[in-house]
Amino acid sequence: MDDLNELSMEILRNTVSRLTLNLRFMDIALNRYRFAADSPFFSCDGTYFHYAPAAVIRMFRNNPNELNRGYFHIVLHSVFRHVFFGKDRKISLWNLACDIAVEDVILSLDLECLRLENDDEKRKQIERLKKDIPDFTAQKIYHRLEDMETDRIRLLTPLFAFDDHECWYEIRKVTGTGETLFGEENRDTPGKDGNNRFDKASHDTGERKDGDSEADESETELIRNRLKNWQDISDHIEEQLKLYAENHGDTGEVILQSLKKLHREKYSYAQFLQRFMRTGEKMQINDEDFDTIFYTYGLQLYQNLPLIEPLESKEIKNVRELIIAIDTSGSVQGDTVQAFLQKTWNLFEERENFFSRFNIHILQCDMMIREAAVIRSSRQFEYYIKNLQLKGFAGTDFRPVFQYADEQIREKKFRKLGGVIYFTDGDGVYPKTKPDYPAAFLFLKGNKDITVPPWAVKYILEEDELYAYSESENTD
Repeated sequence: MDDLNELSMEILRNTVSRLTLNLRFMDIALNRYRFAADSPFFSCDGTYFHYAPAAVIRMFRNNPNELNRGYFHIVLHSVFRHVFFGKDRKISLWNLACDIAVEDVILSLDLECLRLENDDEKRKQIERLKKDIPDFTAQKIYHRLEDMETDRIRLLTPLFAFDDHECWYEIRKVTGTGETLFGEENRDTPGKDGNNRFDKASHDTGERKDGDSEADESETELIRNRLKNWQDISDHIEEQLKLYAENHGDTGEVILQSLKKLHREKYSYAQFLQRFMRTGEKMQINDEDFDTIFYTYGLQLYQNLPLIEPLESKEIKNVRELIIAIDTSGSVQGDTVQAFLQKTWNLFEERENFFSRFNIHILQCDMMIREAAVIRSSRQFEYYIKNLQLKGFAGTDFRPVFQYADEQIREKKFRKLGGVIYFTDGDGVYPKTKPDYPAAFLFLKGNKDITVPPWAVKYILEEDELYAYSESENTD
């Protein structure tokens, strides 16, 4: 057994060396994994490359390119952060979408050491998909697969698969996102068992058992650090390609464009929210306007007595006053609304985008306002999200929210309203006149054809944006 382990390790090291020779700008990513000979399947959780020594040796003897291809396939999953997926996805579809996305990149590279006999069939299937998917990323492919016939999905799955993705969902269990595990579903009878190894998987409620809290938090922190490491690696690859594009030619351009597509998807909501921030002073050390020369000179001249003190306030764009309106008409799902509010709050909180005192009104409304909650502290916001109960479920009329905002301004409940963010799943009746404050309508995917008034901002919010980990939202 030791001889098998040693031989398989040597083969894997040679595989990494060969790939690094052809893809120098990806050297950090290719050499990132630790090898673990502890699994009958090839798999990776972002840190450990799990494998069976006999499988590595057999694959290398049959066709070294297959091992090169498979290893690089797995590395790209980590580079594009497929491992750290959002919740509420059908596992079989997400697996296939990620496999198609990385195989498209590999085919585009067209390297001799990565070529396989079934490449032409893969290209054929990818070209068919690309007719309906302009930005060919895992997220966009996934949404296309949702509308695809089950028979075709079952045909595509073995063509593009290489590694086992089960450890991805172990990560999801640790973080307690509460996702239900799905297998293939029959389009006519959703929920019917399909021929997929995840069909009998257990359901995770996201609840922790007594005594598990500390362990879960520790594991979650490790996972977040792992995600951050791969985000840094992706950024490093992109910077290397930008700096030395002429040295990498078409090979580098393929990876660079794929990373740009990934970052375009991640751009988004965080920067979009900046539209609703106001400039003001916040109690915070202002390093930008602090003269360190006079400060250190005073310490030297008067023995630890500075001539000047750091400025204790800083002018910064933050959220002070905002209205968040939630469309509670019939087709809105409670978990989606909860995810939207949590996502919004996480972005504000992590970036310290709130002033010490703020005034946030969260409205539930369909044809009329069903509930108005005034939020003035972090604890109140978190409590509201945790205990959210939707009210309404009639038709959609956007006007009552703007009437409410105007009344609050007249009654001086708002001093300088940052704007109205309206989360909705469909069309409705808009105000005829432009309000005196910014307004935006956020639609879920599938509502791209809805027209909003010229004075309003329209934003399409993808489901993966709602459920992505917070580290991927960092766009600085």
